[in-house]
Amino acid sequence: MRQRRRDLTEPVTVIGVAVAALVAVVFVIQSVDTGEVSAAQQQPAPPPPTTTTTALPPPPPPVTTSTGLPANIQLATAVFDLRDNVLVSQSNENRQFAAESLTKLLIATDLAAAGRLTGDNLPRVQRMLSTSDDTTANQLWTADGGPQIVTRAIRSMGLRATTPPRDPGRWGDMTTTAADVVRIYQYIVKKMPAGQRNVLLNDLATTPRAADGTNQDFGITAALPDGEWWAKQAWACCRPEWDVHTTGVVGEDHRYVVVALSQQPLAPGFGGATKVITTVAKNLVAGLEIQHQVVGGA
Repeated sequence: MRQRRRDLTEPVTVIGVAVAALVAVVFVIQSVDTGEVSAAQQQPAPPPPTTTTTALPPPPPPVTTSTGLPANIQLATAVFDLRDNVLVSQSNENRQFAAESLTKLLIATDLAAAGRLTGDNLPRVQRMLSTSDDTTANQLWTADGGPQIVTRAIRSMGLRATTPPRDPGRWGDMTTTAADVVRIYQYIVKKMPAGQRNVLLNDLATTPRAADGTNQDFGITAALPDGEWWAKQAWACCRPEWDVHTTGVVGEDHRYVVVALSQQPLAPGFGGATKVITTVAKNLVAGLEIQHQVVGGA
C-alpha cells in the first residue's frame, strides 16, 4: 500500500517572550520526532513471510505403445479418454492411411450439420454406417458435395492431416490419421446436439455381416461384449495391400475412443489381417476402465 506523506506547517506570531519560547520548544520536539522516523525508515525491512504451496501433479503422459508386429505391417493406434480429456496411448498416430469406409463418418456428420439427418436420410445413414453399405455411401457422397464434405469436416472438426480424395468419385481414397479419427469421434460425442449424436451412435451398432457379405466382426467388436462399443470398421484390397481399420467409442458411458488403422500384406488374406487387428484391439482395451473383461484371449 502506498503511504502518502503529509507536511504540516504552523504560522508563528511573535507576541511575547513566553510564546516565542514555547514555539521553540515545540520546534525542537518536532525535529527530534522527525529524526526518529528517518532513522526507522533506514532500517532494513523484514523479509516477507515464507509460504509454500503444493502443486497438483500433471496428468500422466500418453503411453507410446510398441506393437511388436512384423515390419511389413503398418499400424497406427490411439486411445483417448473422453471423460478426463487425455490421450491414454498412441503409436504412429500421425501416419496417414487411406480412410476407406471411415469416410462414411464424415458423410453422416455433414448431413447432420446441414440439418438433413431427417426423413429418408435416416434409414440410408443407418445402412451406410451399420452395414457399411457402399451403394448408399456413393449416393449420399455425390448428393452432398463429394470432396467438399471432407473440406467442411476439416474446418469444423479441426482435422490436421486429413485430405480429400484426388479422384472426387473415390471417397475411400480420403486419407486420414489415427489422431484425426479421434477428433472425429470427439466431435460426434462432445459437440453434436444430443439428438443427432444418439442417432449416429445407434447407427454405429455394427452388424456382424456387411451389406456385401463381409464378416465385419473384428477388432473392437470382437474385443468387447455387445453394448460396450459403437464402431465403424473399414477394409479394402488391394491398393497395394489390405487396409483394415477398426475404430469406435467403447465403454457403457462412451468414455473412450479407440482407433487402430493398418495396412497389411496380401498373403495372409482378409482373415489374417482381421486377426491381427483384433489382437491389437484387445491389447488397446485391456487396461481401460470398462465394465466387463475383454472377450477371449489374444
